[in-house]
Amino acid sequence: MQGDDGQLVARTLQGEPAAYSELVGRYRDAVCGIAYHHLGDLDAAQDAAQEAFVRAYVRLRQLRDPGKFAPWLRQIATTVCLDLLRRKADEVLSPEVGRQQPRPAEDDLEQLTARMVVREALAKLSDKSRLTVALYYINGYSHGEIASFLDVSINTIRTRLHRAKKQLRQEMITMVSDVLQEGRPDEEFVGRVVREAISRGHEAREAHATGEALQHYDEALEALEKMPPGPERQKLKMDLLWSKGGASEFSPGFAEAVAIYEQALKIAGELGDRTAQANMMAHVGVTSSNAGDPEKARRCYEKAQELYHELGDPGGEGVCLFWQASLHLFAKEPAQARPYLEQAIPLLRAARSREWVATCRAALALLREVPEKKLPEMIEYSATCALLAETPSMAKFLREPGVGHSELADAPGMYSIGDVFWQVGHAEKLLDLSVEVGGSWSGDAFSYSLQPLKAVVTVKSKSEGVTVPVGSFSDCLLTEQVTTESDLPDKGEERQKELNRKYLCGRRRAWYAPGVGLVQLQVLRGDGVEALIQLNEFSVHGGENEYLPLARANRWVYTWVGAPARFVARDVYRVAGRSGQTRFLEHYSYVYPGPETKIKGSRRTNRRQLTNRLEGAGPGPLPGLK
Repeated sequence: MQGDDGQLVARTLQGEPAAYSELVGRYRDAVCGIAYHHLGDLDAAQDAAQEAFVRAYVRLRQLRDPGKFAPWLRQIATTVCLDLLRRKADEVLSPEVGRQQPRPAEDDLEQLTARMVVREALAKLSDKSRLTVALYYINGYSHGEIASFLDVSINTIRTRLHRAKKQLRQEMITMVSDVLQEGRPDEEFVGRVVREAISRGHEAREAHATGEALQHYDEALEALEKMPPGPERQKLKMDLLWSKGGASEFSPGFAEAVAIYEQALKIAGELGDRTAQANMMAHVGVTSSNAGDPEKARRCYEKAQELYHELGDPGGEGVCLFWQASLHLFAKEPAQARPYLEQAIPLLRAARSREWVATCRAALALLREVPEKKLPEMIEYSATCALLAETPSMAKFLREPGVGHSELADAPGMYSIGDVFWQVGHAEKLLDLSVEVGGSWSGDAFSYSLQPLKAVVTVKSKSEGVTVPVGSFSDCLLTEQVTTESDLPDKGEERQKELNRKYLCGRRRAWYAPGVGLVQLQVLRGDGVEALIQLNEFSVHGGENEYLPLARANRWVYTWVGAPARFVARDVYRVAGRSGQTRFLEHYSYVYPGPETKIKGSRRTNRRQLTNRLEGAGPGPLPGLK
């Protein structure tokens, strides 16, 4: 790729990862020279160079003059080295340092001695001359290139090199060149840059910054091409494609994500990695189902189940059976779904997969509770496991693996608002008892588009009174969650941004009664649809003063206020168990027409996020659609 530094910086900021790869290739040796000048150690210099490029990438928008990228990068590299030296000084002052130092192997002594001699010779030069010598010999940079990087004249570089050569004994010149060439960044340096980009991509996905994540993954794929062919490069490429597919599911979309996943799946086959093949095959099935191709999904589930069986992985088998059951539910064949769920549970128990056991049990509870004749007529249903984390002062919504489907035509819009804990969990944290009235907390929230949404939760009162079908409650905690679009530029498609405004943005008020839990939820969504959901039944023990008592077997049933009598609808939770701070809640919901109700037609409305959490399935969770 051609272009001066300013053009490459501009292209990088416009989302061209190849442009930054060009800048890394152009200056990596120079940055290593800077680092060696300050640190005097080749391994430390390479680590510092990697960190300098990462810092520069993250802060690139702070560069006022893109044409001054080189001197700006030099300053960042210098800061990184000074930080390392300060930490090293702190370690030297520690009494634990230096007690046990490893002795170098005999065959390394000659190389070590040469490095020490070179270091001593370079130490006798002035700072400016030492830096110029390092850049000149580390990769044979021309006088002009060094002058540009250091932001000085070519004559100044020539003068420094001339004085340095006179000061160094002639016999040292060859040794200096050999040692510095030995420390030149190699393919492993590129590998570390790629792995760092992958890590940054995962961090962006965790923060729901899909656009940033995709940019990191594309940058890493571009840099990966500079590594020599081999299994390591293939493995990194497989992981990158797997991650990129996960970040692509909502934007640009499921069909594009399937194509990316299949590239990763092909590499897994070439590497003979059967575990990765099984994990990826299962998820291609989930994403194909979300993309509207149930037949392809079925083939993928069956193949993945077969692979898991051969690998001796009962958890993987059980999850594949669950997904096959979901296809029958989508096809309005509940009788065919039940055997798959019953087969899945013992396999999942053997794998100690509590969340998927709870998900299967929720689906079976749904099939038991809804009258058999009404099962094919359900216009909305879900069967999931809501995972909450609990501490004495805090509760968080973690994730919700499972399945859900909506076909709302003549039904009231309020029924598209359900799953109460998901509704109030946009900022992840449901409750924080350390926050006083008037205080708040916030967090990045899931988004269908490329930028995360912003969720702010405010504690409005701790003395509210409320009356619901199961009784009147006083001293309730009232929270208000407001979800809005990000202030950051969002290059996502308008249809994704419209989904955010319609289903995710808006205001949600929740009332929590001591010793009972969430008793009322009031939602005003971004598209103007409203719902008031109240506790209709409950069975709770323990936690008399807790706003959300999560003891095993606690159960809550919610219904919609003002719902027309021609529909039957419920939202049900039951605490199935715990592991450490994590609570597993079986959750199912349904809406079906009453005896005299006829639905004229239907249209599918996808409502919530579905996550497929296969153990060992890859570097991060991959969302689907619920």
